[in-house]
Parts: sequence; structure tokens; C-alpha cells
Amino acid sequence: MKQVSLSESELRRRRAWLARLAEEHPGQSATDPDLPAEIRAAFSLSEEAGAAFYGSLSDEDLLDVLRRRAEELGRSPAQKEIYWVWRAYLRQRFGKWPYALTAAGLSKSAGSGGKSLSRQEEERRQRAALLSEVRRAAAELGRVPHPKDLPQVCEGLRREYATWADVLAAAGVERVRTVHPVTDLDARCRAMLEMLKAQAVELGRAPLRSEVDETLRGTLVNRCGSWRNVLYQIGLEPVVHISPFSGAALDRSPGRTRPHSTALYDCYYRLLSPGPDTRRNLTLVEELARSLGRPPKRGEVPAQVRRQLQDACGSWANALYQLGLHTEPQGAGAPVQK
Repeated sequence: MKQVSLSESELRRRRAWLARLAEEHPGQSATDPDLPAEIRAAFSLSEEAGAAFYGSLSDEDLLDVLRRRAEELGRSPAQKEIYWVWRAYLRQRFGKWPYALTAAGLSKSAGSGGKSLSRQEEERRQRAALLSEVRRAAAELGRVPHPKDLPQVCEGLRREYATWADVLAAAGVERVRTVHPVTDLDARCRAMLEMLKAQAVELGRAPLRSEVDETLRGTLVNRCGSWRNVLYQIGLEPVVHISPFSGAALDRSPGRTRPHSTALYDCYYRLLSPGPDTRRNLTLVEELARSLGRPPKRGEVPAQVRRQLQDACGSWANALYQLGLHTEPQGAGAPVQK
């Protein structure tokens, strides 16, 4: 199709023309036999002038059409309630009708049986209040809240979000790093920290909570305030999920929950004493990243080097983590509670 350029005055004229048509014939279809050919030529996406006019419209221009029609109807409009030109443009731009409604901030429940705008606004207020509760809990707890900390939030948002990670992202809760030295530990706690440090050296990484004696762990957490802060006392950071809470469904009914995994392939953790082969291969990857100007992809690293690092580090992502070339954990970066 040949490119057609429309002047600013012509674009304004067509917008005004289209507004009148939509007001006079809101439900008219593109297949209407009474549709004048000049209107089809001016606005149809299959016509040069129509495609040019469509290209001049921003996302917000199109979404405002939906919002104004929703105000008129008092609810989300169905496709048949939108003039055929706007309907075609919205579907072209956003793919599916529910996607367009969501982008406009409207409920996907459209048509005469859909939610009223007042109901949608009330649900928005309730959602905002629940997300605010997540932020408040994060501030008070000094860590990322878990679903079990906020069961009422899970119940209130389970139809809005699929996982707890989605809730944390919507609430804007990011990794919380509240650590501080505890200087007045008694002799028993200091001895426990030395035992924990020895276990870390033996493992070659920070221990998981589940790998630590329950009495030792409970005593230190009570004294230091959190597992992260316990490890901070001996210069370590906890193992963290790369995508925390991605499997934590808000629907906690039987069959919908999953136990914590004990695998480390989806986690970031620092190697405490990498062997000579690992150090050499990490240096090779670091040099390659420097030459590329970005973290190398798996296929850009010699297979033997990649396999050795994956074995030593548990995953390719964690190998990049050793060099600071990783991406930050999505969501909250919560410590692994294993």
C-alpha cells in the first residue's frame, strides 16, 4: 500500500467528521450495505487514506474513545456498541477487545451484563487499599511479606492476580535490605555464629534455613531479627530466588499450593571458595562480557566452559551472578525459605 500523507488540517477535519458519525450511528458495522463508499475510503484500514489517518492516532486517542463511551453507557462497552471505525482501530492496535478495555482501565466484563463504572471504581479503591496494605506490611516487617503474612490480601486479590509475585510487583514492593551489626551478642550466640560460618565453608555457600539446626536457627533469628541479618553478622547473604513467589498462587485451596523446592538451580547465591577451574572460567566469561559490552549468552561461551560453570554454580544464571552480570530477581528478591 502506497504511503499517503494527510495535512494537520485534514486530520482535524476527519476527526471531527468521525466524531459526528460515531455519535449518529454508534453501532454501525463496516458490513452495513448503507455505509457510503466515501466513509469507507476515508477511514478503512484497507484504504491508503484510512491507514494514514489511523497512523496519526496515539494509543491514548483510541483509549479515550473507549472511556468516553463507557461514561455514556455507565459500564464497559461491548464491541458492537462502538462505531465500526474505532472498533477496527482498537482491535488493530491492541489485538483483542479485552486487552483494549484493560489498557483503558475498564473492566473486561463488557456489554449490558457488565460491571457498572461505579462498581469498577469501588473495586479499584479496594485493590489500591489492599496493595497499600502490602507496602505497609513490608515497612513494618522489615522484609518482603509472604502470602501467609497477609491472608486477607490474598483472598481479596486472588481474582485480580495469579501469583504473589504479581501482587508484589503491583504494590511496588522491591527487595528489602534491612541489615545491621548486632554488637551485644552473648557468648552462646557468638559460638552459634561460628558454627554457622563453619557450615557455610563446608557447603561453599550460605546455608539454607532448612539446612541449619532448628534450635540454632531460631535462637539467632530471635536475637538478630531476621535470617538475612543473621547471615550478615558473618559476612554472608541468603540464597535468593531468581523469580521469587512466581509459584505462590493466591488461591490457597487444597491442590493449588506447592511446597518449597529444595533445588538451587533457580537461585542466586555466592560461592565462598570456588576452585581453580571455576575461577579461571569465570575470568574467561568476564573478559568475554567486557569485549561484547554485555553479558554473554550461553551459545557465545565455549561449551566446556559453560558446562563446568553450570556444574560448579548450579546454573548459568548463578555463574553470571558471581560476576555481577545477572539480572535482579523479579518481584521482591525474597530470601529462600527452605
